[in-house]
Amino acid sequence: MFKNLLIGTRLGLGFAFALVMMALIAGLGIERMSMLKGEIDSMVKDRFPKTVQANDIIDALNVIARAMRNAALVKKEEDVRKEIDRIAEQRKIIVDRLEKLNQSIKSDAGKEKLKALVEARNAYVPVQDKYMDILKNGKKEDAVEYLLTTVRTAQNGYLKAVNDLVTFQTELMDKSGKSAAEAYDAARMTLIAISLAAVLISIGFAVWITRTITKPIGEAVSAANALSEGDLTVHIESDSKDETGQLKAAMQAMVGKLSHIIGEVRTAADAL
Repeated sequence: MFKNLLIGTRLGLGFAFALVMMALIAGLGIERMSMLKGEIDSMVKDRFPKTVQANDIIDALNVIARAMRNAALVKKEEDVRKEIDRIAEQRKIIVDRLEKLNQSIKSDAGKEKLKALVEARNAYVPVQDKYMDILKNGKKEDAVEYLLTTVRTAQNGYLKAVNDLVTFQTELMDKSGKSAAEAYDAARMTLIAISLAAVLISIGFAVWITRTITKPIGEAVSAANALSEGDLTVHIESDSKDETGQLKAAMQAMVGKLSHIIGEVRTAADAL
């Protein structure tokens, strides 16, 4: 079947195959890059910001802890009020970060971690308020005792819940990083394999097309050389219907016609 294809058709098939392989490689590369972009976007735009927000809560808690301690140590009422004002500022930061986390966390496991954090905060805030009430009443010794016992216990539970959320988000980031690395490795190996296959098949196409053109033309050239030397016994076999096959068939017909004409000339000469 392929022998009967015209030379232009063969060349067109070869180029078409090369274009298809190039399109396949390009499409696969784009698809893999899209996967990598998705993993990177997930880390940069989703998981990393959540980790930062959770760390902001930890920072605010540490500021609150120092402010509560300082409020029990300073002597001036004005200084006590300043420390209490610092606590109010940090509470606003915590509320803001919790709202952002509540809007951005979608997974069930993440929601569980956030729920535990909110419950720990709900247990800590009343204890914190009671501590400040004790301070406002001027009972610093009682406040210090309450700070070192009840407040510290609630604070440790609060910090643990926040750290659990940070750890959870960090693990998700690690998974995204590993997924991105695996996607890169898979894309690299696949592209290498397809590229090698494309090169080998293209070489095969090139060799096949070249041989189907040069071999019959070489046979035709040999036959033409024999004819130029007067050898009319040459036999040219045409086994295809492409341009080279048609050329060989035409040459074989020409040989037959020349033999017939020469035969007639000899007969006429003998008759004379």
